Amino acid sequence: MKRVIAAFTKNRVFANIAVLLIFMAGGVAGISIVRENNPSFSLDRIMIAIPFPGADPEEVEEGINQKIEEQIDGMEGIKQYTTYSSENAGTVIVEFKDGYDVDKMMSDVRTKVESISTFPVDAERPIIQEMIIDEQVMLLALAGDMSERRLKEWAERIKDDIQQLPKVSQVQIMGIRDYEIGIEVSEERLREYGLTFDEVADAIRRSNINLAGGTIRTRGEEIRVRTVGRKYTGEEFSSIVVLAKPSGETVTLDRLATINDGFVEVPNTTLIDGQSCLLLNVMKANNEDALSISKEVQAYIKEKQQQLPEGIELNVVMDNTDKLRTQLSFLTRNGIIGLGIVFLLLWAFLNFRLSFWVGLGIPISLAGALTVLWAVGGTINSQSIFGFIMVMGIIVDDAIVVGESIYVHRKAGESPLKAAIEGLSEVAMPVITAVITSIVAFIPLMFVGGISGKFISIFPVVVIVCLSVSLIECLILLPAHLSHLPDPNTEAKNGNPLIRFLDRIHDTTSLGMEWFVEHIYTPFLSKALNWRYILVCVALSLLLLTLGLVQGGIVKFSALPEIDGFVITANVRFPDGTPAEVTEKALKRMDEALTRLNGKIKTRSGDPLVETRLSILGRSLSEMEGVSGPHVGGMQALLLESEKRGIHSKEVTVAWEKEIGSIPGATSLTFMGMQGGPPGSAIEVWLQGRTMDDILAATDDLKDRLARYDGVNQIRSDYSPGKTEMRLRLKPEARGLGITVSDLARQVYSGFYGNEAVRLQRGRDDVRVKVRYTAGERSKITDLEQIRIRTRSGQELPLLSVADITFEPGYSTITRTNGIRRVMVSADVDSARANAGEVLSDLGEFFKQLEYRYPGMSIALKGEQENMRDALGSLLISFPLAII
Repeated sequence: MKRVIAAFTKNRVFANIAVLLIFMAGGVAGISIVRENNPSFSLDRIMIAIPFPGADPEEVEEGINQKIEEQIDGMEGIKQYTTYSSENAGTVIVEFKDGYDVDKMMSDVRTKVESISTFPVDAERPIIQEMIIDEQVMLLALAGDMSERRLKEWAERIKDDIQQLPKVSQVQIMGIRDYEIGIEVSEERLREYGLTFDEVADAIRRSNINLAGGTIRTRGEEIRVRTVGRKYTGEEFSSIVVLAKPSGETVTLDRLATINDGFVEVPNTTLIDGQSCLLLNVMKANNEDALSISKEVQAYIKEKQQQLPEGIELNVVMDNTDKLRTQLSFLTRNGIIGLGIVFLLLWAFLNFRLSFWVGLGIPISLAGALTVLWAVGGTINSQSIFGFIMVMGIIVDDAIVVGESIYVHRKAGESPLKAAIEGLSEVAMPVITAVITSIVAFIPLMFVGGISGKFISIFPVVVIVCLSVSLIECLILLPAHLSHLPDPNTEAKNGNPLIRFLDRIHDTTSLGMEWFVEHIYTPFLSKALNWRYILVCVALSLLLLTLGLVQGGIVKFSALPEIDGFVITANVRFPDGTPAEVTEKALKRMDEALTRLNGKIKTRSGDPLVETRLSILGRSLSEMEGVSGPHVGGMQALLLESEKRGIHSKEVTVAWEKEIGSIPGATSLTFMGMQGGPPGSAIEVWLQGRTMDDILAATDDLKDRLARYDGVNQIRSDYSPGKTEMRLRLKPEARGLGITVSDLARQVYSGFYGNEAVRLQRGRDDVRVKVRYTAGERSKITDLEQIRIRTRSGQELPLLSVADITFEPGYSTITRTNGIRRVMVSADVDSARANAGEVLSDLGEFFKQLEYRYPGMSIALKGEQENMRDALGSLLISFPLAII
């Protein structure tokens, strides 16, 4: 081994070239590597979505999701599947086991789903796609005092402009409604002209078509024949002839109906600081650089703002790259400070040249690790930056040990080359063992399963690569650079007063260290070795004490603590069927509470606490909920940056919650801050069973039990009462009149939901044309008396005479996992007052009671507990591996 050490130590040229190449490669990697907030990884999941217009959740469950479950159940490679049956659509999430190719599995699932031939007639084609995480780079707001249509046109124009930028590929408009042409016909008009909804819709279809008619081949040319009759606007639809009488009189659509060329009847209102707006979400693909995207978009906004008409503004609501820039700045600052401290300490106690080359090990290790990270397809993100920061103080340790050993041999009078060889040979094995031990401790983190494992997978890679490069540098490159170390026993004479002053400081600190080693450290070490068993017992006692502090709850544990971010979010949810006006009042109350809070809390800098207020009606702002409709709304507050704020965002969230108080009628009011890892609450419990009544009863019991724990808050479930259903059942005597259940269902469906006459491609928009009752007739139950059901012979019978009507509660969303219905109960935990693990451990006996009380019930822990289970297991494995 000494021969190998001598060969590398003598070859200074190789060492210099190697250092130069490492820095050059690190520079290229630093310029080329992708920078993003969170690491990119596959979720190993696909989503199957099947629109089923007009269907209720139970019909979707029976007609769509259960049939898909039967097809994919038992397929090799599927870890778990979950179905969501909601109004108008069914959704299936399929999660695969580790090691299976997602593309192949998606192809197999597609084949299974497309082979189903018994889907309902009105169900649309399945949409199957892989679930990926689209990282948000920036959130822009286009606000102005103009109509919704005009604002949408400007938003689409700006979206096209941004997507034309070289670095940007993904822009999504949010808070926007789809176009729709509504043909509203009153019951009175239908009776007056003796028409049905189907007849009106058929007339629209027949008059709205472009059809090729072949080719006329003349001697000079070929002429293509086309019949052109497609219409694209409400004004063009008005001239459609719906009824032509024998007398020659025609009834056009505008005489029969009210034509509304506008938007779908789904409330979706977005306000920023009280002003109507649309949001543009700028995202990045896997290989796109977030900082470059942000820079280009910022430059575009600055230029575009000067071109926008008066009264409309385009502003940046949120730039998520600010956090990334802060982390990179923190890494750079830590590296410079660490390098400076190492240099000064080694210079003070050892030697100037030695301190320079040992300190140079920090940038060499970082540059080498950055090169490897870029070569294997890694990125600069929150996890890799954390790895660099964590390893910063470790990578120089081995170089310090080697450098000090060489310095000691050189001080003993050996030649520079011999001192380098002997010094390295003396400590090579301990240094290698120490670094390998550290590497082994991080290896288990590379094999953590689940989303959490993929999220942190780059962290151990960065640490291991940094340590490996550092070990190579101190064993091969450092001895060559120290093989010309000057004799420390020779006193250098210099006439410069500053140099002489610095030499005196160096001599004083060096002598002080030698005195400390000789008179304090060496005697203490001698006694510790003589009383080694006592020392081992003290170390074990400290270990047990540390474990006791954690297990006893004195030192709190949180797997993924809430970070002090600049965004806090509140979501309010009412029962399905709640009018938009009720949700709007709740959002206004939340906004007023935030305004009051903004005036109460004084920040460190004196600036206002809240910089921007964003409110959305019709959609939840929580990624976990993904709920939409007039019964939900969300609000976000963008706070002053942490350094100027002087108060943690968690405290602001708690104060906001208290300021709002309880909202009457709301089924949930949840608050959350920014998360630094995979989504999920501190406590998530799945309750599965065969009957919904048992599941809901157990859900209430669990929520009541969780409320008893101090520090457990935001207790909620993903179950929400559905809309009240008006159920129609055909009377027996109606069958004798020739009316079938299908006749009843189709006519009611057409009148209230809308008979889709045709779909138009108007520019980039897919516009649906629907024929239905007027808005007034669809807003009062008393108008049911006026509705007529038409028989095939042309008779018109009152609805109440052919159908029995009952009102019953319905479901909002029916969730099933692996074919069994389930409800999730979740809660957040204040880590200063409680521990999620302790709460769940204490609930173990209560879970057994629930399973006994409700036969067939099964309970599973999910969320943060499941995400971190493999990680904690890997950490426990690393200890014996490191010892071995």
